[in-house]
Amino acid sequence: MKQIADKVFGDLIELDAPMDNEFYQELFEVTVQNAPVSMYVLKENSYSFINKHFCELLGYAEAELLHGEIALTDLVHPDDIGLMKECLSRKIEGQKRHDQHRFRIFKKNREMIVAEVYAKSMVRNGETFLVGSVVDVTAEVQAMAQVKENQERFKSLFDNNPDAVYTFDLDGNFIDANPACERLTGCSALELFEMAFMPLVVPEDLPKTLHHFEKAVRGETVTYEIFITRKDGQQRAVEISNFPMKLNGEIIGVYGVAVDITERNENKKLMQDLIYFDSLTKLPNRKLFEDRLSQVFQISQLHDHKVAVLFLGLDRFKFINDSLGHNRGDEFLKAVAQRLEATVGEADTVARVAGDEFAILLPNAKEEEVCLLAAKLNEVMSQPFHVLDHSLSISCSIGIAFSGGAEETVEKLIRKSDAAMYFTKKYGKNNYTVYSDELDQQTSYKLILEKDLKKAVRKQELELHYQPITNLKTGELSAVEALIRWNHPTLGQVSPDDFIPISEETGEIISIGKWVLQTACAQIKEWQEKGYPPFEICVNTSTIQLQHPSFVQTVKDALDETGLDAKWLELEVTESILMEDTKILKQNLLDLKKLGVSISIDDFGTGFTSLNYLQQYSFDRVKIDRSFVSDITEELKGKAITSTIISLAHQLNMSVIAEGIENEEQLAYLIQENCDEGQGYYFSRPVPADELGLSLVGKKFC
Repeated sequence: MKQIADKVFGDLIELDAPMDNEFYQELFEVTVQNAPVSMYVLKENSYSFINKHFCELLGYAEAELLHGEIALTDLVHPDDIGLMKECLSRKIEGQKRHDQHRFRIFKKNREMIVAEVYAKSMVRNGETFLVGSVVDVTAEVQAMAQVKENQERFKSLFDNNPDAVYTFDLDGNFIDANPACERLTGCSALELFEMAFMPLVVPEDLPKTLHHFEKAVRGETVTYEIFITRKDGQQRAVEISNFPMKLNGEIIGVYGVAVDITERNENKKLMQDLIYFDSLTKLPNRKLFEDRLSQVFQISQLHDHKVAVLFLGLDRFKFINDSLGHNRGDEFLKAVAQRLEATVGEADTVARVAGDEFAILLPNAKEEEVCLLAAKLNEVMSQPFHVLDHSLSISCSIGIAFSGGAEETVEKLIRKSDAAMYFTKKYGKNNYTVYSDELDQQTSYKLILEKDLKKAVRKQELELHYQPITNLKTGELSAVEALIRWNHPTLGQVSPDDFIPISEETGEIISIGKWVLQTACAQIKEWQEKGYPPFEICVNTSTIQLQHPSFVQTVKDALDETGLDAKWLELEVTESILMEDTKILKQNLLDLKKLGVSISIDDFGTGFTSLNYLQQYSFDRVKIDRSFVSDITEELKGKAITSTIISLAHQLNMSVIAEGIENEEQLAYLIQENCDEGQGYYFSRPVPADELGLSLVGKKFC
């Protein structure tokens, strides 16, 4: 543009030789009017000449610009007018011979463009002219603005990126690093620019890192995870993404992004722990146990050896948890877990599969070795546990199941060991049982009872039978014992020996015991209201009930709701219950006595009752166990034991009941030894209330 103007106007001005005007006119038309550049001549802020391209650029007709209809200030953006006037003034004053400036100019349609204006001052016949050209540089300006915006955006993303962004040269030296890179490494930018990445990588991950860096140098994009060591010595887990840095198609370095995934990995591990490990004991949970068992199955089939699963259930844990509190219960379970892990081998897996149940996986063990381990576990677990401020003793019931070939599954093997454990818990405790098909049938029966027992009260399948207790001195009825019966809809009459232990294991004994109390109290009250001579009602009470915090209130509610006086209710507790040395049990016994309820010891002579307990709780009666009564006719030691119990009880101001009397010889001996009361089939079997045969004037049973 500048060259054209110099050529055309310089020659016109400086040409001294006279030439033909037509030649100049034609030369002007060819070179200026038709030039692809906008040209102008400006005199006193008005256009004295413009070429066609100038008109086309702005969209005005030649006349509009030359005749003063459109002022120069009308074309220039208001914010650029001051600069334009300053430039014109300098040109006119001759401060500069020529110069270039960019202004925002409005076209006739009010579209704004950016124009680069070239101007050169010229004096002719004493008048000053500005001659120059105008070039539309809008596209160039917009492109440059876009480039600048992109650069600023990139810089903003680079500087403010929460992840470490950096560039390496081909040798792995830092040549750029954002602030996040400084935070991640603990090194300043200046320190990073003087080092390569290798010292940051932990030694065990360096070979992998170099391998991926070389792949990026060869043009590949790679992502991998490593550990780095910060300047302060702290290790962080990072996810690295490397990709080639190219210039003109040639790889000149490597870009990189490093994401700190330390917390993500910790959270991932935490989630895995929650999924696969017990949160309390930190042992594998049932899910992980089953997964490992599945893997062991696959290996065992290849090597043709058996897999063993031991299922352990803690005996009486519910009692510990309820009486000592969940905090001590939790600490106790932790101690159990530690003891189990210390007892088994390193290749074995110990898992907590339920509240007080554990499982042990033995990948490859002979049956004899497994049984020896089970016996050792019984011995180890019976040793006292020191938990917080308590010394606790407990036993465990163990079930053992061995894999049985290709058809064996994880679910089947665990179920078998579980069934064997329940068999042990029911018939022995502190022992172990190896699973068999016969045992499975018994377990199925137990599971049916456990499931249906929860609905038995609601479905009115339970009922009470009453067995008379006879005064052996008068032969008159002195009390009746309420005995529970279960009429199962499909199994028929279920023995209390079968379902009572299940109710104690599951906790259903609480609701069943409450129903028994309510029903027995209501029945005796009904007999009293009908005018029958008053007598006591005896109700059996389990260990679980007596140790329950609300048991005394349950008894009081039963008395209040039925209107029965407390003196007509007697609660029978087994002799073994007195070995449970807990505050709740002791307090409940004392509170029941304050309530006016009588308390007797059932099955006396079969346990290890301390005489101190007999004095401490002021029991009203003792019941001689039927095993001693049956020995009376066998001329065994039963007579001596029975006589001793009667004498001891009387000296402690307690009356005596002999249970299980079946013949006259037994009855005669008991009367001879001054036994107070008796019950058994000799007098009556347990019968429903309407079959008891009470009489308004009293009935003698002997």
